[in-house]
Amino acid sequence: MSFKEYYRAFKAYTDINSKEYQRRIEELEPYLLRVMKKKGKVLDLACGVGGFSFLLEDHGFEVVGVDIDEEMIKKAIEYAKEKNSKVKFIVGDARKLPFEDETFDYVLFLGNTTVHFSPKELNEVFKEVKRVLKKDGLFLINFVDMRGLLSRVQMGTIVGEEYWISRVMIDEGEKTAVIEYKSEKDSFRVRFAIWGKTAVELLAKLYFTPLESVKLDDISYLNVYKK
Repeated sequence: MSFKEYYRAFKAYTDINSKEYQRRIEELEPYLLRVMKKKGKVLDLACGVGGFSFLLEDHGFEVVGVDIDEEMIKKAIEYAKEKNSKVKFIVGDARKLPFEDETFDYVLFLGNTTVHFSPKELNEVFKEVKRVLKKDGLFLINFVDMRGLLSRVQMGTIVGEEYWISRVMIDEGEKTAVIEYKSEKDSFRVRFAIWGKTAVELLAKLYFTPLESVKLDDISYLNVYKK
């Protein structure tokens, strides 16, 4: 029951040259650039293979990418070599960041990464984000309202090019959900933390001042906060 299998299965997270990954970038790029008006130092937190890090570098930002998954960082470094990029990629835990206080002008948390964290853990992440942000720095978080998503998911829902959802198992307290994915070749299960929009925003308000919430579609959002 591993996210490694999930990310290997879907190009939208692992192949920056794929249509699926490029679609993610094209969706968020105009909003990111509208908010990030001044050039500065960016922490791309939970950066994965680095697609958004390279995007912001291309627009003149100094970028550091951090992810806890060594395979993701290894692939990001390979992409960086291909692109002759200067982005620095580091293996690190979002709950305990290896940076001095007030290092970054912006921290990005993209790709619905909240599903990896329990309430206690996400609280630790937000606390660290606040610590490493400069005064008046901006925190941009992209997430899916998992409560809204799970209410719509049906057995047989197609995900990506090869997989469909065969089972959804929500725990009694509705804090996590196990989703089973199948293809003609294999199957795997992943446990997601269930974060609704309201819960994400209430936790974020403990540490940041809300500036804007952009509704990307019926269940996904890009929220902007100031330290």
